Parts: sequence; structure tokens; C-alpha cells
Amino acid sequence: IVYQPIFHLANDTIVGYEALARFRPEPYRSPDRWFDEAGEVGLRTELERMLLEAALTGLPLIPDNVYLSLNVCPDALVDGSVVELLASQPLHRLMLEVTEHRSIVDYSLIAEILEPLRRAGLRLAVDDAGAGYASFRHILKLKPDVIKLDRSLINNVDHDSDCCAMAAALIRFAEQTGSKVVAEGVETDGELAVLRGLQVTNAQGFLLGMPQPLA
Repeated sequence: IVYQPIFHLANDTIVGYEALARFRPEPYRSPDRWFDEAGEVGLRTELERMLLEAALTGLPLIPDNVYLSLNVCPDALVDGSVVELLASQPLHRLMLEVTEHRSIVDYSLIAEILEPLRRAGLRLAVDDAGAGYASFRHILKLKPDVIKLDRSLINNVDHDSDCCAMAAALIRFAEQTGSKVVAEGVETDGELAVLRGLQVTNAQGFLLGMPQPLA
């Protein structure tokens, strides 16, 4: 597990860390390949739970006023084991990112599962907003506390007017619905300047901080 800092741009302070999975065996393969193949043999939920357990060991190492963001697919929530794991944690210090890549058949069931956790302080984020239609459905149905703008929107946002317009629309939508925005994948000073101009509050990316072990 590595942890990437999430910065509050106005104050230039770290407000959170996103826990990210990395797999070491050679030849290197991206985490999504591991998750997909685990799913093919019915072990995706078990893999996600193990990674969440590993990620949570880092929580005592970060300041009390800094949150930890965890990625989870909808199937792992329905299974129940992830909810049981999270219920024993300080929920006010956690944010759960629902990934865009897995479809949700029953939004009312997911909302019902998450409701007691959110009432106890857990924040909910929709990941990869703008990368596909599923993310927009997630936003409308789950009413997240945080909308994370996908790196495909952020890359060259300072040169691509269409990406800039889409990012601006999502930012305005978040303002009107009471959500916060985190821009992912910020890699250049030009991208960061445009995001500041669009009044993005929080951001993460290689320009701001590399994913690495907390130690």
C-alpha cells in the first residue's frame, strides 16, 4: 500500500491521503489487471478487503485532522465484510471512494448499506468523475460528499477547452449540490493554475506529491 497526499490548494496543506494498491511481482502489471483477474475467479471482494485492512494500518500514522481515503467496488459493499471492517474504525477520519469501473444494479441497496456509516461520520466520494457515464449515475444516485475529477479531464486542462468546460461544469454542479471537489492527476504547473482559476479546493497528483509508503 502506498499513500498519495491530497492538498487543500488555498492553504497548501495536506488534508487527506488516498491509499493505493501496488503489486510487486514481475513483470509489472497495473492494479486494475490484478483486480479484474481476481474477479474472474471470484476473489475480487476478498482481495479488496485484504487491501483495505492493509491500508487501515496506516491510519494511526497520519495526523488526527487528516483523513484516509479508501477505494472500494460496489460488489464489496454488498458482500458485507467491508462494511463490518469499516464499522470498527473511526469513521469521521475515513472517506470511501466508490470506483467508476463497476456498474451498480441496485443503487437503493448501496445507499441503504452506506447510510448508517455515513450518519456516523464516513464521507463518500465518487471516483473518476467525467471518465464515463457510470460516474454520473453514481453522483446522481448516491449523492456523494466528494466528487473526484478524473485525470482524463485534468490532463492538459490548460490546453483543451473541452476538458476545461467539463471540469468547470462538474465544479459548479458540486457547488450547487453541496459536494466538494478533488482534482486527480495534477502533473503540471499549468494544470494547477487553471484549477485554481476554476476554484478547485482540493487536488492530488505527481506535481503535488508522489504515492509512497507513509514511513
